Amino acid sequence: MSNSISPYGYAKDGKVYLNGYLNFPTREIGVVKESEQASIQYFTKRFDLAKEKVEQLAKAVNSTNNKGSFLMKLIHLREYLASFDGLGDFPSLFQTLDALEADIHSYIEKNRAKNLEIKQSLLREAEEFKNNRNWVAVTKKYKELKLKWIKTGSAPKEKEEVLNEKFDAIVEGFFQQRNRAIEERRNAIQKRIERYNYLLEKLKNINQNPPENALQVVKKLQNDWKLVGRVPKKDIINLTNAYKAEIGKFFSKHKQQSFRNPADRKRDICDRVEKMLEMDEPPIEEVKSLQKEWQRLGKTKHPNDKEFNTRFKIACNELFETYFLNKQARYKYESFDEKTFFEQLKIKIRLIKESIKKDETELSLMNEKNKRNPNSQQNQNFDIERLNQINKLKTKQRILKKLQDQLLANY
Repeated sequence: MSNSISPYGYAKDGKVYLNGYLNFPTREIGVVKESEQASIQYFTKRFDLAKEKVEQLAKAVNSTNNKGSFLMKLIHLREYLASFDGLGDFPSLFQTLDALEADIHSYIEKNRAKNLEIKQSLLREAEEFKNNRNWVAVTKKYKELKLKWIKTGSAPKEKEEVLNEKFDAIVEGFFQQRNRAIEERRNAIQKRIERYNYLLEKLKNINQNPPENALQVVKKLQNDWKLVGRVPKKDIINLTNAYKAEIGKFFSKHKQQSFRNPADRKRDICDRVEKMLEMDEPPIEEVKSLQKEWQRLGKTKHPNDKEFNTRFKIACNELFETYFLNKQARYKYESFDEKTFFEQLKIKIRLIKESIKKDETELSLMNEKNKRNPNSQQNQNFDIERLNQINKLKTKQRILKKLQDQLLANY
């Protein structure tokens, strides 16, 4: 028995059928449960689910600028409708999907044309920088271009692969050149360091066993040292300090032999350590060597001996404080040597200010303690300690002013 209640299907022999439409044949969609009429009504009502999904998709596509993102959802919905069990106007739903798909493909084509223009522009920009040897700046530039390329959607299929190959070839070619240049620079730096080490060892041997023409040999060595070439400060600082110490040791011995009286030598040493005050990195080993020589020279009858002693002490104190300040900066900031000169100055100014504040507090406590416990013997010791503390403060204040003057002069 057949009951054609719906224009879209019918019930027959206890089963419900959907009429064929488009290229889809008539097919069974369910069984009759209560009655044919109730079953037809159930599947007619169920069609509303499919209709609602199509309407939701249409609303989403029409309300977004990124229509292409809905293409796969549309394809899945088309497959879903083809096997959906319901009675209704399926052809109209497929017509809606066809219109939406046409709209999406039109959007995709326009977008790909736009993407083509963007990628061609990025490709031209990449071409401009491929032979640039400013490795740091161009590396940053290519990373920016690569990110823009990735964020840009596909160009038309027939051009997408060629564009990607050209762009990747340019970027990869640049990075290969950059890596080779970095490796070559690393090898060159290593050879320079080896050369510095060789010259340093040669200088040490001269100091241990000086030849007759030692002065000429050392002067040539000094010239060779200048010609070696640049090395990053962090890799050369220890070698430089050791070299300066050995040079200082050599000329100290050489001048000691040429001076007829200790007073002249003291004046020369004072001039030397005061010259060191202009250095950002004091050659501390040379300073220690000069201190030992100063002790060996002892007191002289020269009228300026007291002045020499004061000058030498003040200069040495400042050199050691500067050395310890640099050491503290490198300890607290691992990448200190990689920072700009401006950043290094700011760090050292901050550290020396903290140190001065600490010393001022200690001096204040010393004064307070002495007031509470007056004693002649203790006062004598206190005066020595207090004088040392004051001298230390003055030294640090001189360093602070020098750093602040550098900051003002350069920035």
